[in-house]
Amino acid sequence: MKKTTCFISLAIAALFISCSSTTDDASISLSVPREIISSVFKSSDGSESLSDYPIKKIKCTLLDKNEKEIDSQTDDIAENTNTVITFSGIPAGTKVSASATIYGSDNENSPEYSLYTGQSGKITVKPGNNTITLKLKKTTTTVVLYNNTLPPTEDIPAGTPASLSYATLTSSGISGTTDLITKASLTTIIDYCFDKSNNLYAIVYDGSNDMTPYSIKKYPYNNGYDLVTTYTSSEQATTFDYIEASSDGRLYAVITSNTGTQSIVELTLTDPAEGIKYQQYFLPTAWTSGTSSCNILTFCTDGTNFYVIAYLVTGSDTTNTAEVKLASCTVSDYQLTENEKASIILDSITNQNRNTGNVFSDYSERLEYRDLCYINGKLYLLVRDVVTEGYNNTSYSRGALCTFTVKDNGEIASDKIGIGYQNTPSTFYYHGLNSNNSYENITISAYIGDGQSTFYGPVKFVARKQDELIIADDGFSMISEASKDYPDKTQATVSSKNAVVTYNLNKESLNFVSLDGEYFEEKYSGYFYDSGFNETNQ
Repeated sequence: MKKTTCFISLAIAALFISCSSTTDDASISLSVPREIISSVFKSSDGSESLSDYPIKKIKCTLLDKNEKEIDSQTDDIAENTNTVITFSGIPAGTKVSASATIYGSDNENSPEYSLYTGQSGKITVKPGNNTITLKLKKTTTTVVLYNNTLPPTEDIPAGTPASLSYATLTSSGISGTTDLITKASLTTIIDYCFDKSNNLYAIVYDGSNDMTPYSIKKYPYNNGYDLVTTYTSSEQATTFDYIEASSDGRLYAVITSNTGTQSIVELTLTDPAEGIKYQQYFLPTAWTSGTSSCNILTFCTDGTNFYVIAYLVTGSDTTNTAEVKLASCTVSDYQLTENEKASIILDSITNQNRNTGNVFSDYSERLEYRDLCYINGKLYLLVRDVVTEGYNNTSYSRGALCTFTVKDNGEIASDKIGIGYQNTPSTFYYHGLNSNNSYENITISAYIGDGQSTFYGPVKFVARKQDELIIADDGFSMISEASKDYPDKTQATVSSKNAVVTYNLNKESLNFVSLDGEYFEEKYSGYFYDSGFNETNQ
């Protein structure tokens, strides 16, 4: 991810839009002052122009009172020049606002990167001259952080609170963290998503509410999240598992009935007093009929098709096939139908033997399929493999971003599998008890991300920008050190590791920002000693 060094007068500057009109219509001209152009091309200390982005453009969009586009224009901007964009034929009396974005790129054929953006308030166009003030701010990334209540144990009391918050991502961490949910002991963040306007929708479970435990909270985006509206589900026998917004703004979720049957629903959130309304779409019949069973692991939609990661089991206990499939499904008469020619098998086991040749057949059997999204003909999938102590004294804290292409005929094909995946093991030593109750040297092989080019354990997309995916990374690291309790013994100490990872969609590159002290799902700390992993309060 490229870094810019330019600032616009403390990162904020005003553009002025003037309007001249007759009684029937008006023309609206947006003039970019020369001093703003100069600020875009030079940093605040007057250094030379930004070599990162030699070509810069401004896109201005005129919006109606409902935030729908009336017209838009794009123009090149050059240093030491005035740039004027004019919109003509606007009827007098029209209520309008304007937005503008300054982009930079390497050349005319390379991807564009948003550098500054802003939006004005609304005005009503009147005869004569009108002025709109539009402020441009340097593009920042707002990330959503979350952590869930851990189940009460002897070491963790009931009352450990869940949290949902947002913060600004910087090159060295996060700043300006703001809580979105009042911490409550029995609250769980089930899932959340962003719509095309970056508004946030979160499924929240309140274990203290026996009647209506599930709700969806909507947080409008305005350089942050505020003005929460809560919609409650009155369906006591229904659980909400996942939520997703399509590119056209529609909202979907996966629900599970009291019989354990899953379905995808289209949500309608209009009046909080009416709660959550939804239209149910049933899963493909072949997935749930006879001896077949299905569990949806995650899903997304392009607005027409649903893309579902499904765990499917068919056959009897002795002769069966279990497979993880990335399925493409269409909807007709409230029924999902799988396009089998378009779907792809990710992993499978037949009669207890793992099949080869599938996308993830060479990966760990404990691989988790965590989050899926669709962007411009591609599917982006997060997979995760985090186990503190696995088989044969091997531990894992790693994961990957994987991409799939969706062809014009709907067929799904593997693209880039294993982006940021740790394939190189580390070796750790400690003393542990053997079957004779005496200490022996134990060797642990561990596949652990490095937080620089490989993941610790990606769990979720936590923001969406035009050019980037922002990923929550949550796992652990390990070191061999002298035992704190027994000076003549050693221990392999585990510590929690977290990061926010940016994937540049144009450059196809990863950038890691460590978040020491923040965590998304689980906190790993403790040490390997005696015969297994011992949790501590570290």
